Amino acid sequence: MKSKMTSCYDYKQVEIKDELRKWKIPDGEVQAELEALARDHSREEEVEGAIKPGDSVRCICTAASLDGWKDRVILLYPGRGLPGAEEAERQAAGRKKGDEMDTQIGQVKVSLRIENVIRKKVWSVNDDLTAVLNIPGVKTVEDYFQWYHKQKDPGRRQEACNAIVRMWLEAVMANSTFDMDDEEEKEWCSLRARFGYRSLLEGGYDPKKQPDGSVVTEEEAIARMAQEQERYFVPYLIYTYFCEKNGFVITEEDYAEEVKRLAKENELTEEQVREKTDISFYRQVTYQERVFLHILGPEAQNYLED
Repeated sequence: MKSKMTSCYDYKQVEIKDELRKWKIPDGEVQAELEALARDHSREEEVEGAIKPGDSVRCICTAASLDGWKDRVILLYPGRGLPGAEEAERQAAGRKKGDEMDTQIGQVKVSLRIENVIRKKVWSVNDDLTAVLNIPGVKTVEDYFQWYHKQKDPGRRQEACNAIVRMWLEAVMANSTFDMDDEEEKEWCSLRARFGYRSLLEGGYDPKKQPDGSVVTEEEAIARMAQEQERYFVPYLIYTYFCEKNGFVITEEDYAEEVKRLAKENELTEEQVREKTDISFYRQVTYQERVFLHILGPEAQNYLED
């Protein structure tokens, strides 16, 4: 490329704040996850045994001192002390499905037959809960903590590294020296705009329709999309600089292999793949990944909390 970064700012001069160094998952997060799982696994079930406080009791009124109450469904919630239902709740406790009782609801004397009893099964955070999660090797709360950290720690550590790398790259972009070829930048942005325009059309979206409801020409739509790509050109030069300095370069042969892989994976011909992408796209994505994961990322790890 004619455009390039000619002098790289010493990004290690940037002060790394303490909050960027932190990545470890606190016990409170794992506990909160277990509590959420306990709520998710709680369920209602019909019971045949003695009614307990907290149950929901469905009754049928078989007789009443007030017209219109016979055959009415009456719901009782023993232990809640709902106004007017206190006596009925008290009498329901200890009974079971099929029992009948004479009581009162407010000022109305009623005879009730208990039709069914629903009890909410509430899980607590304990070994019984973790045992029913069906996670291989997880039988206890302690097992779950270890499993959670095994699953999440690598990602959290990488996220922290990425945050430091982004800060470094922002400093590099703001303070480095670049030799820019305007025509090359224009073509780079236009290429992405043309591919993006075609992709949106294939996806059923018309790029000519603007957010404000206006409609522009195809050329204007592509030009606007190209302008949006300008902010990615300098980062691309930075990724290229670090990769080339690291001895990592994407060649035409590498791209040809990637085209073959994409064709096989998506059941397309190689020609169809090349109609949808370009080597510069492959370089941009691969170089960025290389910088974050293999070049600057390992350096950033040295600044993380132990």
